[in-house]
Amino acid sequence: MWFSRSQPQPPAPFFEWSNPEHGTGVSMFDQEHRQLAAMISRVHAALVQERDRAKARQLMEHLIQETRAHFVHEETVMAEASVPDLEAHGAEHAALLQEAHDLLRQFHAGSISALALPIFLKNWLIRHIQGTDRKYAPVLRRHGLR
Repeated sequence: MWFSRSQPQPPAPFFEWSNPEHGTGVSMFDQEHRQLAAMISRVHAALVQERDRAKARQLMEHLIQETRAHFVHEETVMAEASVPDLEAHGAEHAALLQEAHDLLRQFHAGSISALALPIFLKNWLIRHIQGTDRKYAPVLRRHGLR
């Protein structure tokens, strides 16, 4: 009798992107957000599946760099489109980067759970996209960005 053994499925990503749920409707930023979500999932996998703190730390540092680059890009485009409340939006970005650096420092020192940073970043990114980022999307679309 022939039967196939099913191969174990890889675990679902920690942060699975869903465009209707997480999207802003501005494709260039949605793509960047999708990449940040994938990076958060890689950090989580390094911690949970691979149990490799050194790799996770490198991934977190890279994630913070990519997040900073995304914020600069987003704020530049928003300034060009004269999006209102840009200063407050930038302040949110700066606060996230500061908190992410603080959490990374605490992770490196061993004073917080290894999962604190990916959990924080996932929750922050979802709230920021759904709350703050979606507010500017109509202004950017009026300026021709889709």
